[in-house]
Amino acid sequence: MIRSPRSRIVLALAALAFAAFAWEIVLRVLAPVAEPTPGGARHVGASNPYLRFEYPRGYAAETEAEPGLAGIEGRNSFTTNSYGFRGDSLLVPKPLREYRVFVVGGSTAECFYLDDADDLARVMQNELATRSGPALAPKVYNVGISGTASDDHVAMIAQRLVHLEPDAIVVLAGANDMRRAIQGFDYLHYETYPPPRRSWYKRLLLSSQIVRRLAYARRHAAPDPASVLETRTLKSDYARKIALQKATPETDADVRVDPAGYRANLRSIAGIARAHGVDLVFATHPSTWNSTVDPGAREFHWMRMYDDVTYRENTMEGALARLNDVMRAVAKEDSLLLCDLARAIPKSRDYFYDDFHFNRAGASAAGHELARVLAPRVLAASAARTAKGEWGE
Repeated sequence: MIRSPRSRIVLALAALAFAAFAWEIVLRVLAPVAEPTPGGARHVGASNPYLRFEYPRGYAAETEAEPGLAGIEGRNSFTTNSYGFRGDSLLVPKPLREYRVFVVGGSTAECFYLDDADDLARVMQNELATRSGPALAPKVYNVGISGTASDDHVAMIAQRLVHLEPDAIVVLAGANDMRRAIQGFDYLHYETYPPPRRSWYKRLLLSSQIVRRLAYARRHAAPDPASVLETRTLKSDYARKIALQKATPETDADVRVDPAGYRANLRSIAGIARAHGVDLVFATHPSTWNSTVDPGAREFHWMRMYDDVTYRENTMEGALARLNDVMRAVAKEDSLLLCDLARAIPKSRDYFYDDFHFNRAGASAAGHELARVLAPRVLAASAARTAKGEWGE
């Protein structure tokens, strides 16, 4: 029987569809794979499915703060190394003389609008270098990422840091946990962070094991981010945010905090550090809210506004204080090092340029305070290595 060209095309398409259907069934039964995580759900250039937020390798930005913010001016460089961390090159395996420290936190630790030479981790590294003996070469890497909270810190430490042989980890947290709680965040269910909604045809396509494999193959074919140095010029827009908050009415309402969830995450971090023999430093979160030494600091606040209302300074300060008290309690219960930045750094524009982000002087003060707290452990490690004759490069 002679078939027309149209019939042959229809038969070929039917055979192809049947083969695809059969292959889909085989893959679903024998070797299913998870749906690829959308890149847009994580931080700049992130590709790690275990973390919601991370910086890419070889990231570079030129930052510039608008005039009027205390203690930050001019253009500054923000760069990451081949592991996506701010700091010197990180070598694996760890050199014998290196005392390796990671600083984990949100934007306060990140110091995005400060230069690489001025962020608190670099200050800490320089200070530890002056305090340690010749047996050690302290290296401090900044893993702070804007917007991250204690559950993200658990993931970062467990998935990205412990296998890199840290000697110590610093966790500066509290403010973003408070901010998430105000917005109804649930650590058990991530209620305010649902997966991005897709159109029906995208959901249908991504239900296919064949399409999922094609998506993974496309990712693997992408350029190695380590070979691409991205440079962005980013200018701050705090003036707009400050003006927006000033135009928003204040409320006497209290704010929601979740001390139980925060405690659980801190205890998880403590357990991970203890299991891997890593010194852990908890750092409480400072702010300029309700300042008695610099009442003018309130003119630069913008982080008290949520859902078209602005919470009062004493309310916000009280909420953050509750979480800082949780951190102090966990540090005491687990015999951890505590750097009480919330009590050590004055609530002044001499140290902050807004609600709680450090300017150069603030990052310097925080870095020196963290170094002071960790210095006894560094000196003990230096003495131990000297006694063992571990002077290798």
